[in-house]
Amino acid sequence: TSGTTGKQKYIPITATSKRVKSRLTRTWVSGIHRDHPDIFMGHILSVVSPEVESYAPCGTPCGAESGQGYRNIPAALKKLYSQPYEVFTIKDYDAKYYALLRIAASQSISFIYSCNPSTILLLAQRLGENAEDIIKDVRDGTLSNDYNIPAEIRSIIESPLHPDPERASFLEKAISLGDGTMLPRHVWPDLQLIGCWKGGTVGLYLDRFKQYYQEGLDVRDMGWLASEVRGSVPLTDDGNSGPLAIDTNVYEFFPIEEDGKPDGKDLLTADQLEIGKRYFVYVTTHAGLYRYDMNDILEVTGFYGKTPLVRFIQKGKGVISFTGEKLYEEQLITAVDLALSKYKGQYQFITTLGEMHGNKARYVFLIEFDVPVNTDEGKRLITAIEQAVRDQNVEYASKRDSHRLAPPVLRVVKKGQFGNYRRREVSKGKLDGQFKVLRITKDAHFASEFEALFDATFE
Repeated sequence: TSGTTGKQKYIPITATSKRVKSRLTRTWVSGIHRDHPDIFMGHILSVVSPEVESYAPCGTPCGAESGQGYRNIPAALKKLYSQPYEVFTIKDYDAKYYALLRIAASQSISFIYSCNPSTILLLAQRLGENAEDIIKDVRDGTLSNDYNIPAEIRSIIESPLHPDPERASFLEKAISLGDGTMLPRHVWPDLQLIGCWKGGTVGLYLDRFKQYYQEGLDVRDMGWLASEVRGSVPLTDDGNSGPLAIDTNVYEFFPIEEDGKPDGKDLLTADQLEIGKRYFVYVTTHAGLYRYDMNDILEVTGFYGKTPLVRFIQKGKGVISFTGEKLYEEQLITAVDLALSKYKGQYQFITTLGEMHGNKARYVFLIEFDVPVNTDEGKRLITAIEQAVRDQNVEYASKRDSHRLAPPVLRVVKKGQFGNYRRREVSKGKLDGQFKVLRITKDAHFASEFEALFDATFE
C-alpha cells in the first residue's frame, strides 16, 4: 500500500483477486470507450510504480499493483501504451520523468491516466520545464545524457528512437502557442480524456488542470480503488460516484455518526444503506482479507438499479478534535476552496496543522501560492478561511466563540516546496503514482518540511 496514514502495509495478491480486479478494470475501460469512441486513436500515457521494489523475508516479491498490471498488459494492447515498463524502474526521480516525457512528447496521446491528479499536474509542469531538452532529443532521436539512467534501461528506451525534425518543429510551434511555455494542450491536441481520482483529499487538484490541459476536457473518476480492493466502477464522466462492485467482494458498513468500534452484529450490508449517509467500510476479499477495516469513509449518493452508488470522502484518520470540534479533511478542503476562490488553480493546499499555542489549540493552514501574496492579503484570506470553516463545522464555530480554540493562522509557503517534498518522499520509497498526504495532521515534523515566507493570523 502507499501508506497514506502510516507505514506501508503488505497486502496479499492472489490469482483470483487479480482476475476479479482485472474484470472490473475492463468494465471501467468499456464505459470509457462507449462514451469516447476515439479514446484509443493515439497512445495511452500512464504513470505507475515498479512491480517489484523489495522482497519479504521469505523471498516473496513486494511492489506496486499498478506496476504489476502495467508489466503484464496483454501483448495486443502494449502497442497502445506510450512507455516501456522499464521507464518506471528508473530510481532517479528527475530522470524518470524526463525519460517518460521525452518519449510521450514524440507521440500523439489520446488518454492520460494515473490515480492521483497531482501526478497528472506534475507531467504538465515537467513538460514545460524540460521543453528545450525534449525538443532537441526529439529532433536528434536521442535521450539526453544529462540524466542518471542505468545503461540497460537507457538501451531499451533508445532502441526505438529516431530523428524526427517534423515533430520537433511541431513542439516548437506548441511553445509559441503557449506564450513561451510548452503545454500539454498544444503538444497533445488529440487528448480525449483524463482518468484519475476526482474526489476525496485530491479532488482540489482538478481546478489546476485548465492551466495546462484543454478547456472542458472530460475527466473520468478511477473509482474507490486501493491496494486492498477495487470497490466501485464509475460509468460516466460526471462526479466521482460509481456502483459498488457487489459481485466481487463482501462489503459491510458502519455509520460514521455511531460511537465506538462495531462488533459483527452492528455492521450493515449493501441493501441496508441510505442515500446521503456516510459509512466506514469493512471488506472481505478474494485475497484473504476478512472484515478488514479500510479506514475509508464512503457516501451513498444514489442507486444504480438496486446497487448503491458510492463516492470516497476521506480516510477515517483524517480528523482532529481538540475540544470536540471534530474537524474532517473534507470540511477543511471545502473551506479552503471556498475562501480562496479567486485563486482557483493557483494554489497548493498542503495541510492543516493542529497544534498547541500556549494553553490553547489552534489550526495552521499551510498553503503554497503560484502568485505572490503579501501579508495584508494573507490576513484577508485567513479571515475568509475562518468564516468558511465556521460554515462547514458548527462545533468549530462554537469552540471559537467560547475561546476554547485560538485564532487560526495562514502560513504562506515558498513556491515549489510541495514539489520538493514529493520528490524527497518518493526517493524514500513512497509510491509515486499514488502519492498523497493527509490534509489535516498534528505532526509538527511534517509541517517543518516546508519553508514558510510568513504567517498571517486571524484578528
